[in-house]
Amino acid sequence: MAKSQEEEYLSIPRWNQFSFLLHGFGLASLTARRLKLRRPGFAVVTTKQTHSDRINIIDRAPDHEPLGDGLATDKQGLLLVVKTADCLPILLVDDQRRVIAALHCGWRGTAQRLAEKGVAALRERYGCEPGALLAAFGPCIGRYCYEVGEDVQTRFAEEGLPLDDFEPHPQAKGKFLLDLHGANRFQLIRAGLDPGNMNFIGDCSHCEPRMSSFRRERNKAGRMLSFIGLKPGA
Repeated sequence: MAKSQEEEYLSIPRWNQFSFLLHGFGLASLTARRLKLRRPGFAVVTTKQTHSDRINIIDRAPDHEPLGDGLATDKQGLLLVVKTADCLPILLVDDQRRVIAALHCGWRGTAQRLAEKGVAALRERYGCEPGALLAAFGPCIGRYCYEVGEDVQTRFAEEGLPLDDFEPHPQAKGKFLLDLHGANRFQLIRAGLDPGNMNFIGDCSHCEPRMSSFRRERNKAGRMLSFIGLKPGA
């Protein structure tokens, strides 16, 4: 994990070696305005997130926020952004075909297999081979802080997903602790990604004060901006 000079976002050292790529997992201090000002030459693309499995293919800067929780493109100059405050941001890149995606995976999106469907979208639209894709998992609420109810476990079971990433809560009957990293890692491996092509930032947003957490701050929580873009002219 690498920090920016301004310490406004975290990045993946392996990905920093790609001259054509810009990426980062923003901390609470990185606002949308600062992101736009510091990334000249990019059009910032966000979505109206709905905790869904909808993935938007972006060929040009839209004139309004599309609905959905995933963004993908092969066009330069578009900075794909997802917003989180305990949910898991996942960035994907095919460094050979120069295709990128950004996904917002809370428990609902995970239950709807958003990560798995994101890989399918890149394969179908751009011809990406899953085994060639690289994935980066950003900060999210950690498994020992993420308490969920039986309804969440039931939803995963109804979707045919394994329940290995649920652990009975040691103190609350009928509650579970959910590992978002683990649940989405399983989906990406099942979709064909090589585990060696996955990088993780393991900081818990609930425990880390420089990160936004809805569980900790409730309605006062801001949103962290995770971004990925293909540099113009690179």
